[in-house]
Amino acid sequence: MSGSNPAARRVALVCLTPRPDAQELGPLRLPSFGIRRIHASLLADPDLSGIRVALVDRRAEDVAGYVEEILAIEPDLIGFSIYVWSAPTLIAVARALRERRPSLPIVFGGPSARSAFFDLEPYSPALTYLDALVEGDGEEIIQDIAKLPAFSRATFESVRGLTLPGAAGWVRTERRPQIASLDRIASPYAHGLMPRGGVAYLETFRGCPLSCRFCEWGSKQNTKAAFSAEYVARELDAFRRHEAPAVFLLDAGLNLNIGAFRNLRLANQRSGFLKETLLWAEIYPSIVRDEHLAFIEEIGTAYLGVGMQSMDPAVLRLHDRPSDSPRFEAAVRALARVTNIELQIIAALPGDTPEGFRRTLDYALSLPAAVRVYHCLVLPDALLTRSRPEWDIRFDPVTLTLQSCAGWSEEAVARTRAELRARALAAGGKAGEFWWSFPRQQERQPSRPSWRQAAGR
Repeated sequence: MSGSNPAARRVALVCLTPRPDAQELGPLRLPSFGIRRIHASLLADPDLSGIRVALVDRRAEDVAGYVEEILAIEPDLIGFSIYVWSAPTLIAVARALRERRPSLPIVFGGPSARSAFFDLEPYSPALTYLDALVEGDGEEIIQDIAKLPAFSRATFESVRGLTLPGAAGWVRTERRPQIASLDRIASPYAHGLMPRGGVAYLETFRGCPLSCRFCEWGSKQNTKAAFSAEYVARELDAFRRHEAPAVFLLDAGLNLNIGAFRNLRLANQRSGFLKETLLWAEIYPSIVRDEHLAFIEEIGTAYLGVGMQSMDPAVLRLHDRPSDSPRFEAAVRALARVTNIELQIIAALPGDTPEGFRRTLDYALSLPAAVRVYHCLVLPDALLTRSRPEWDIRFDPVTLTLQSCAGWSEEAVARTRAELRARALAAGGKAGEFWWSFPRQQERQPSRPSWRQAAGR
């Protein structure tokens, strides 16, 4: 190993790309993106010019295979990117690595890399298999970690923005400012790290100006910051070179950061790529403007997910979700005139009831849109840490699916799941393990997949 020379170190970056549930996407490939952001950051740092980075993604729950492939690299540092679906496998890999090579430094990042998640019974105590968590943006933190003179508890404590496990609990190092200029973030497309012919991923800003309790986007961050039009145009041109058949917009919403939206529109006017492909994005209905509708018409084809969650304003208020019913329906109808949209609602949402949920579903199905229902998840940065005590939430600690809460008994949840499966299939839709889709009722069009479901965001 070459651990004493940061510029010559070997780094193993590990993820598990899932197969799409119910095979909705057909031949489309959905490569993992976040881990390649980290890879690009390491390659882009001039102080790490000799670093060697290997991506390990077996795309299957193959713990032994992961361990052997990682050890064959002889890494000086291992970085894991975990999501809900990959956590059981990758944490098992980390445990096995710690047994085989106790001195190997192990860092976890990704949407599920949160101390509250690792405190769940299947994954505790984290101290036995990991050295540090990155609980936010990791592109600059991984550079600092890779440049440490050596790996130890003391050196990890010198890195701002880390959460470290300890015998007495978690310790957070000095707070790290958010990335001031998003354009500093290296592009995996520019570095040739994304596979040709795969679905492309685009960011125009980070965070979310909302803070809904059920949503993993619940961290507001600096939501006024945006990638420049020049950066976004370069990404679109790179997507063309990579022959991307579709683009997922990874933002919390197409219209939740007006500066970022206008940069995207300007970038596409320069590149033109979005006229050649399919854009999948989320849009917040109550603040749809004429310029958003004009942009959608400019690019020709688009699929938009519209977060409805519940039609009951009282339920939405409990989750700190703004609601504006009259504007919501008007926006849905305006969007449906120019593109394909899918209304997204949540079953077993705390504060709701089975009867209230059925009213929401029936109302959603009456609108000119496809409908997708998600089983409520108790996610990190969301209900896992921001639930209300009176909801008495109980959930599966592995899948994070809500099992019961005030208003929803286990039996009611099971009945609702069975009902949704039957109704979705009878309507010509599809049923996944934790979601159910209904085609647009008026035309019986097959619904397109939600980008959050497909990309795992």
